[in-house]
Amino acid sequence: MKILGVYGGQDADGLTASLVKAVLSGVTAPATTEFVDLNQYQIRPDVSDLANPTLDELEAKLKSADVWVLGTPTYFGTVAGQFKQLLDCMRHRMTRMTKESDTLPGIFKDKHYVSVTSCFATGLDNTFTHQTDATLVAIDKAMTAAGVHKIAELVLPHTWGMTTLPEAKINQAHALGAKLATFKKKDDETLKRYILLFGMIAVMALATMGIQQVLPGVATNFWWRYVSFVVIFFVLLACLLHYATFMRHKRR
Repeated sequence: MKILGVYGGQDADGLTASLVKAVLSGVTAPATTEFVDLNQYQIRPDVSDLANPTLDELEAKLKSADVWVLGTPTYFGTVAGQFKQLLDCMRHRMTRMTKESDTLPGIFKDKHYVSVTSCFATGLDNTFTHQTDATLVAIDKAMTAAGVHKIAELVLPHTWGMTTLPEAKINQAHALGAKLATFKKKDDETLKRYILLFGMIAVMALATMGIQQVLPGVATNFWWRYVSFVVIFFVLLACLLHYATFMRHKRR
């Protein structure tokens, strides 16, 4: 098992990079680790008939690792430029396109990743303003297209004026690193998704029927029962999907 830390930001000794390194330091033998600072690479896109040794080197490092710890601070509500440059330039290697312009996973399919980011906002502020969400979503979109599976997220809020990592966050990073050292690959989560979908529909249907019991006339009128079921089920499902889509990211 190899864990690769990839940092894209301005300061390789800063808080976000230190948090990535803290995760790596929690990894125990026989698993191995490596830290990559993207500032040390002149990343440029592939051009036909021209060699690209920088991307070749980064591709080899990514392929050799089982888990990626992807770290980037949140700048202006999204990933740092260094990290975005990697995603953009590696896009044609991470994915492949069909003649119908469909995007399919490429050479990194079924690897796993952890997202790490930080922001100036306090934990409470970030909970309500979602400042790190766009960063985490940007990473998720790229990794999903590449067929790479997410393990966890780690967020460091309130970095304004902070010079060292809080002890609690270091311990959290070490615990995550220890988990990665013994992590078992999950190459196909299709069954899990179907089970979750079944459970979600079952709960929504039960809740809808429970609400219908307190509505007058539902038991005696078929169309009123049908319409109320559709409306209530839709509202509950929309709320659940909103929570799963917009509220699922770490913010503290």
